[in-house]
Amino acid sequence: MPNRKSTVAPMTDDRRFAVVDTETTGFSRRDRIVEFACVTISEGSVVDEYESLLQPDRDPGPVHIHGITPTMLETAPDFESVAADIAARLDGAILVAHNISFDLRMLRQEVERVRGMSLDVGTGVCTYRLTGDKLAVAAERAGISGPNHSALTDARVAAELLRIHADAGVLAGASRASCSAPGPAGSLTMRRPGAPPRRGALGMLAARTKWPPTVSEAEALYLDALDRCLDDGELSEQERSWLSDTASALRISDRERVLLQRRYFDLLVERILADGIVSDQERRIHAQVAAALEIEVDDLLEGVLGSRASSGSGSEGFLKPGMKVCFTGSAVVDGQPVERSELERLAGTVGLEVVGAVTKRCGLVVAADPMSRSGKARRGRELGIQVIGVADFVELVRERSR
Repeated sequence: MPNRKSTVAPMTDDRRFAVVDTETTGFSRRDRIVEFACVTISEGSVVDEYESLLQPDRDPGPVHIHGITPTMLETAPDFESVAADIAARLDGAILVAHNISFDLRMLRQEVERVRGMSLDVGTGVCTYRLTGDKLAVAAERAGISGPNHSALTDARVAAELLRIHADAGVLAGASRASCSAPGPAGSLTMRRPGAPPRRGALGMLAARTKWPPTVSEAEALYLDALDRCLDDGELSEQERSWLSDTASALRISDRERVLLQRRYFDLLVERILADGIVSDQERRIHAQVAAALEIEVDDLLEGVLGSRASSGSGSEGFLKPGMKVCFTGSAVVDGQPVERSELERLAGTVGLEVVGAVTKRCGLVVAADPMSRSGKARRGRELGIQVIGVADFVELVRERSR
């Protein structure tokens, strides 16, 4: 259930908040910002949004991660050209970011390259520390639209998390930044054509897998990089090389990296098992991630998956006569649309009772997408009710009818 806190403090605070996000060529001191965004909040409302691609005068780095190509950057301004615009938004504001130490470190590195520019970051607010979750998980828990690895979208998510989670105690310790740059602000910007979408079922599942608890800043950054690379279920040679460089830049040893990836994999498996059902798709995801991370799955883990699959997804033990089931979303199975009436008919053939609302008495929610954020699916998860996909439901009914 979303962990919402009072929004009174941010709504009545007369200070400005500058919520920033950056996309970068990498994580080391030699790396540059390729996209910068700032969402300004005053008295609880968004009063300004700024974003621009930035010419790094070098290769843009992991294009497959941030989606920013050299062609997109051909006419983009460099950081110095927009320094006055950025300074005007940061000066006198409380700085906010998700994993703020990283974004502020990258900003400081850029500021150091501009003659006559200065930045004192004050004491900012980290929404990662406020929520205890990575951005995608924190957004899901709060019931808001998630990030997509474009700077403005991610800054908007962090801004909403600030308004939901910040309280008077958090804001009492914050102090304003001061920032100055030579020359007048010119409102020079260059925006990307479109943000990169997250792809496929694995991307959705990985996005909602919580990071291991008590991770350091460096570990959180590495896990975020791993998350992005796993969007398509594979790690290409280019991605493996970039992850290796990332670990090196963050001073994460090979042994620490292996342990981090194993912990991440174990948490992904927990996510798969959370609803008590292991679908064929989830089995494929499990195998994909294990292969991508070069993790040898032992017999014990296979036994857990097998027992959960047989006891959780077996139709005899799962679809019990009289169970109340609620459907949500437009259904598609094997590429073909399925009418709600047909799903209700199938439910009736195995003795299930179809209901229109999700209550504590419901035993099952069937969603077009089991990761859906629809009201019914979200309510089902809040109540601890099983939420499964339409294809899995149809397969369970078929098993029961054999």
